[in-house]
Amino acid sequence: MNFSISSLLITCIVSTLLIVLLNFLLTTKKNYRFVRSNVIIALSFIIIARLCLPIEYRFTKTIPIPFLMNPLMTFLTYPLILDIPIYVILISLWILGILFNLVRYIRELLYLNRMFKKLEEQSEICKIKNLLPDYNGNNYDVLITSYCDSPKVLGSKKVIILPNIHFEEDKLQIILMHEITHIENHDYYIKQFVNFLTITYWWFPPVYILRKNIDLFLEIRVDEKVVKKMSERERLNYAQLLIHVQKSLVNKTDPFAKEYYSFLIDDSSNVLEYRIRYILEESFMKKTNYLLLVVICSLVFFSNSIIFEASFPAPSTETPYVTISEDTIDNAYIIQHKDGTYTLFIDGEEGSIEDPTVSPFSEIPIIKE
Repeated sequence: MNFSISSLLITCIVSTLLIVLLNFLLTTKKNYRFVRSNVIIALSFIIIARLCLPIEYRFTKTIPIPFLMNPLMTFLTYPLILDIPIYVILISLWILGILFNLVRYIRELLYLNRMFKKLEEQSEICKIKNLLPDYNGNNYDVLITSYCDSPKVLGSKKVIILPNIHFEEDKLQIILMHEITHIENHDYYIKQFVNFLTITYWWFPPVYILRKNIDLFLEIRVDEKVVKKMSERERLNYAQLLIHVQKSLVNKTDPFAKEYYSFLIDDSSNVLEYRIRYILEESFMKKTNYLLLVVICSLVFFSNSIIFEASFPAPSTETPYVTISEDTIDNAYIIQHKDGTYTLFIDGEEGSIEDPTVSPFSEIPIIKE
């Protein structure tokens, strides 16, 4: 297994295609009729695994694409500043971007913890059993505050935050069960893992689409568990409650959620229509399309089975040539002749080269004659 520019490129290409597919399945109307949560789980896992492991394996087959990879490799190995190749500069910027976003993430997390302490001081704090006397599960804390406009979970604290809005008892029970399910599904940690993936691939636009799709999926999975044992009438009430809450909040803003979106599990309106259709159509009760599941799972192997590589012409047999390997390249050097030609010397052998700026010659020191 090894990491290379080619393996990163194929990872980005395959991940983009899979993210587009995931987005299509989750956001296009009528797809909820045949898409089940296990299909979305499988596809999401494949995408995340591919992004976490942008490497090539022993079984990976190399496909030479000279018209694409040759110019790309020539560009990336071109010495731009102080003879530093472009790919080194890009990797340095990548690492700096990761460090910058990671520092910002940690600062937001620390600041959120301080804000949470202030929120506790200015909120009504109670337990779930104070609100639902017949509840027999984990007795999580509940904060009722005017500083947020929609129900949400602060997952690191396992605290449910409710807006200071009057809810009828049956509606309050549904809301709390929904948020409790978020906690017990460990959705906060899934969300944070995807956030770290976004920090790592900050320069890759599709990863932000993936994050939104994972948020939608987490909501759908909770809806599925909450309404699974409900009657048709109760499911209708659940859907009406989703609409009722959003209508109550339509003219409000929630700076708390907007500022600290990465750390909260928030029930927002942008995924409301899909969730309601999924519930009322009883899609969660239908069987999985196993053919679709097999096709998606086969993408695991396919996405790791090929890699694109550059392919440069072999040296002419009329001209002396040498073989370069990782073991011998450290002992090599290039002589730049006065007539503009170049000769490569390596382990007592020599051969002519045309362009010392292309890989792997770009890493070899040049001595002017």
